[in-house]
Order: sequence, then structure tokens, then C-alpha cells
Amino acid sequence: MEEKEEAGVMDERIYVALGREIANNKSNLAWVLDNCQGNKICIVLVHRPPQMIPVLGTKFDAATVDEELVRAYREKQKAKTDKILDEYLRICLRKGVQAEKLCVEMNSIEKGIVQMISENKVRKFIMGAASDKHFSTKMEDLRSKKAIFVCQQASATCHIRFTCKGYLIHTREARMDEVRALSALLSDFQRLVTSQSSANLDQDSGGSKRKSEHEEGEEEERTSRTSSSRSASTLSYFGGSEASSSVSVMEEISNRSSPPSLPVSPAILNKRESFLFVSFLCISPGS
Repeated sequence: MEEKEEAGVMDERIYVALGREIANNKSNLAWVLDNCQGNKICIVLVHRPPQMIPVLGTKFDAATVDEELVRAYREKQKAKTDKILDEYLRICLRKGVQAEKLCVEMNSIEKGIVQMISENKVRKFIMGAASDKHFSTKMEDLRSKKAIFVCQQASATCHIRFTCKGYLIHTREARMDEVRALSALLSDFQRLVTSQSSANLDQDSGGSKRKSEHEEGEEEERTSRTSSSRSASTLSYFGGSEASSSVSVMEEISNRSSPPSLPVSPAILNKRESFLFVSFLCISPGS
């Protein structure tokens, strides 16, 4: 098991950032090839698209120049960057190392490196601590603003070594403990947010249900009041209690066993029924 883990570590790719000036970066590349044997190497070069475009011997801002001229000039500069990367690969090949190349386009070199580390999930990275002219045997700190920025802003899971003139100047260890602690804290926060959202959803659902039941009760009460009001209006229209009695008598008469084809005659009714029947005919809306 340990042998497999060691093999996995040896197979891990190392990303190396170099500059456009090959002469000033050969010593750092040589240090990488001498100290990282057995690892896959990827040469990284940040290409900054030119913002000033030469036109008839004078440089103009790209925003003020024809788009076709800007595109043609930038493609030409990009081709030069590819040639520089190819030269670095040849240096590696002469040392017996099969390397890869990666061109990152960004206006800021340091921001381009940080973004590249994040997007490629880089675990091992090497770059210059300063230009060779700033090197001294007592040098221990980073002198380059780019190196300082990368050291501070790059992913905490990336192990970074900074070199100068073929010497290791500074190492920033991968802070895995901090990453694990941050991940655990983030997981706890997500669980808290999820549980709180569920509680709020249940509360809103209960409130909506109670509101619906209350609205249904009010609707039934309004319907009942409306029905009572209509009944009262009908009775009032037919003469109050007397009309109600007339309607009851007529319902009783209509339900008798006499044949429906025979008309109802007041002569066969008793005195009270005849009076109510005549009253009903007189007050009927259809009469």
C-alpha cells in the first residue's frame, strides 16, 4: 500500500512558471530538472495580450485601433510566446525530461498564475522568488511582488517553492489542516442553513393551512347568512307568515292522491284551504 502511495506521489505533475526571457530563467529551470527527477513537468508561461498596438511606427491603445489590426498583432505576439515555450521544452528534452507546456492568457501575471493553480487543482508549483539581479547568498525572503502575491493568494492546498538563480529561497507548505477545518466549518454551516430553511418552510405551510381553514369557515358563514337572507326576502315577498302557511298548504294539496290531470277547484276544498288557495293565486308573481 505504501509503495502505491509513493508511486502516486512520484507521478504527480509539477507546474513551473517561467518568464519570456529564456536566458534569465534557465538557472531556475535547471534547478527544477535536477531536483524533481521522476516527476512530470509542465512549463507555464503567462501571456499578456498587448494593450498598445503599433501603427505606422507609433503605438496606440488597442481600444482606438481597428479590430482586425489588433487581432493580427496579438496573434503574432501569441505565436512568439508559443516559440518561447517550445524552447523550454527542448531544454527539458536535452536533459531527458519529457515536459508539457501551458500558456495562460491574462493581463496580470500573478493573477494568471493564481487562477491557473485553482482551475488545474495544482498541488506542486515552482516559480521565481525574484529576478537574478536581486539574488544574494543571504537571501531568504521573497523580493518579487508577483511571488509575494502568489504566496498569499494561491490555493492553500498547493505546495509552492520559490527559486532564484538556481537556489531554493522559500517554501510555502500546503496547509491541509486549515483546508480540512475550513471544509468542516463550511459543511456545518450548510447543514444549519438547510435545517433552518426546512423549519421555515414547515412553519409557512402550517400558517397557510390554518389560514385556509379560517377562510373556508368564513366562506361557509357568509353562504349561510346569504341563504337565510334570501329565504327571509322570499317570505317577505309572499306576505310573511301567511304566505309561508299558504305555500305549506299548497304543497300538502299537491301531494294528495287526487289525479294530477284534474285541476284543483276551490269547490272541493274546505273554507280555509279555499281562502289560502285564492290568496296564493292573487299574490303569485306569474299572475
